[in-house]
Amino acid sequence: MKRKDFIKISALGSAYLASGSVFAQGEYTSGRELTGGIDPIVPFNFFMNRKEEMLSQMIEIKKRFGLRRFLLTDPMEHVRLFGYPASQVYRQIGEKVLYVKQQLSSYDIEVGWWCAPSLRSGSGAPFQYITDLSGKISSISLCPIDPKYMEDFSENVATVVKMSNPFMVQFEDDYELSHQPPEVQFGCFCPLHLAEFAKRQNKYYSREELFEIFQQVTPESIKLRQAWAELSRDSLSNLASLIRKKIDEIAPETRIMLCQSGMTDFDGDFTEAVTQAFAGNTRPSVRLYGTSYGSDHAQSLPDNVFHALYSKQHLPDSFECFHESDTYPHNRFFMSAAKMKSLITATISYGFDDLLFYPTQYLDNPTEEEGYLKMYHSETKRLNALKRAVSNCDVTGVEVVHKPFAHIVNPYAGSGRPHTDSGARWVSVLGRLGIPYTSKNGNVRFISGNMTDMMDDEEIERLLTGNVMMDGEAAYSLYEKGWGKLIGAERVSTGKEANFCYEGIRDTSDFLNIEGDLMYNNIHAPAGTESGLFFVLKPAKNAEIITDFLDGEEKKVMPAMYRFQNSQGGRIAVTALNANNRSSGMFNYKKKELMCQTIEWLANESLPVFVKDLPNVFCIVNKSRSANYAIVTLTNLSSDTFNSFSLKVAPEWEGKNVECLNEEGTWEKTKYEKLKSGYRINLQLDIMKPAILKICD
Repeated sequence: MKRKDFIKISALGSAYLASGSVFAQGEYTSGRELTGGIDPIVPFNFFMNRKEEMLSQMIEIKKRFGLRRFLLTDPMEHVRLFGYPASQVYRQIGEKVLYVKQQLSSYDIEVGWWCAPSLRSGSGAPFQYITDLSGKISSISLCPIDPKYMEDFSENVATVVKMSNPFMVQFEDDYELSHQPPEVQFGCFCPLHLAEFAKRQNKYYSREELFEIFQQVTPESIKLRQAWAELSRDSLSNLASLIRKKIDEIAPETRIMLCQSGMTDFDGDFTEAVTQAFAGNTRPSVRLYGTSYGSDHAQSLPDNVFHALYSKQHLPDSFECFHESDTYPHNRFFMSAAKMKSLITATISYGFDDLLFYPTQYLDNPTEEEGYLKMYHSETKRLNALKRAVSNCDVTGVEVVHKPFAHIVNPYAGSGRPHTDSGARWVSVLGRLGIPYTSKNGNVRFISGNMTDMMDDEEIERLLTGNVMMDGEAAYSLYEKGWGKLIGAERVSTGKEANFCYEGIRDTSDFLNIEGDLMYNNIHAPAGTESGLFFVLKPAKNAEIITDFLDGEEKKVMPAMYRFQNSQGGRIAVTALNANNRSSGMFNYKKKELMCQTIEWLANESLPVFVKDLPNVFCIVNKSRSANYAIVTLTNLSSDTFNSFSLKVAPEWEGKNVECLNEEGTWEKTKYEKLKSGYRINLQLDIMKPAILKICD
């Protein structure tokens, strides 16, 4: 907000407040009128020593930008400075929420409370603090199964609700055990948790014993890691149930939302259990993480939002899912409005219900940064139209397999952040190659790493009788478990020193739209992104080798990629590279076409949509359940502007009409040429400026 506007709005608020009146009802446009289906919630730090200015800016946000739902954030990170808050602090929070509600009651503005922080509530409390596996004890984070803390914290929360009746209470994403910095990376191993674990296991394990066991991968360690993760989940959900019970005694209609933590998988895949416990008999609501703090990096976009997609697709349909539309630290020196627009557009394409949108700074002039607010307001109609368009659709494409408990088959290093990779390494590869994907019900499944180490034989056999693309580590893991015949491998071993410098296509006549046969592979000469691991593949005699690693004279050194149909009818493709490889060996024009055509061989059918020729165009495809249209969301992750682009489409989408969604939320015809198996679309793609297409009759 410009200074003169700030003074003008503040003066207006002051005049009404001084007279003891609420602001005039109906003076401003309703947020619901502006936003339609999307009604975002905005976190807001309300300074009580600047009441008039704060109220004025909340009104301005409603008036100018159509955002009408606010969560007041308290007690904030000040607890790190002042220690665990006394009950009086929560009474003051209740007074604040009530005051703001009363002052804005005629404005169609809803006011709730964001309990931030939650477990990370400060030092000096007479309760148990979270204990790391190493024995370090957090100085600020409380153990959620300490009965005295559970009672004190739940009473404090209930006090706020009783005093102010907020429309919603939200719990910060520090509601977790295994990321309580700086002391705790893997928790909680306090005496209370060790005692509860002993009850469940019928055997007492000391923290030192578990420290030793968890640094290994054995049948015992896997069993105990799984059990410990489940204990972590139950610890968090039991506290949530107590809080819900206390609120039900006061205002059972009050909704409670969980901010999903980035450690949700590691701490027992707790999202569903904790969200449901907080909800009680109200509709469950959860903010799913999926942003990039302090970063404007375009190419990270697919990775940023994949876990949000997975959660949305695997939580019950009754859950209301909000995207973490967080611009932290809330100004465009760090994240552009374009990056936030791209994140939001992707998650609305994924079928999200709404946004937890952070457009303001937690400062005395929250609207100093107007960039995000203006972006949202200009995109509102288009986002609502997109939401309507995908409401009867499914996200479609290949399936990236994600296993929330995959961390249990990786040893804990003994210090630092634990291994939390759940196997979704293919996301960046597919996202940047223009290949659409989903996390559920894909006709080709992409697996990576050692995730199959946590699968039993029945699950692996089901996997391998289908259509699977796997990276080198996944192939190695399956070979070591005795599945070599079904993956078409006589042997898979870890690569040592690279004695090759190219990857070459063995028979280019097998593939279309590829000129030449050589691709870079610079593992032998690491520099920047040019590095990576590889595995030595010896395919079965009846496997078809697609590419080879070549030396400087273009002589074959070893197979680099092959495909194979096994005795059970499963179709398998294997690359010697790891899927987390970020080099030109993975990202190049030939590999882009090879991946597309290999997927189509695996599925024995075409991809629904494929972005041809161009690098770094992220593609999301929604297919209508009535099968008469598809929504294609394209985001350019490159700094280069593309004046046009070509799409290869499945036969069912050939020869259709192509429309584009404009800022007014209407579908308009776009200029395009019908090609064999696709379209050339004369529409400009700028970096992080999503284009939304409809292919329809």
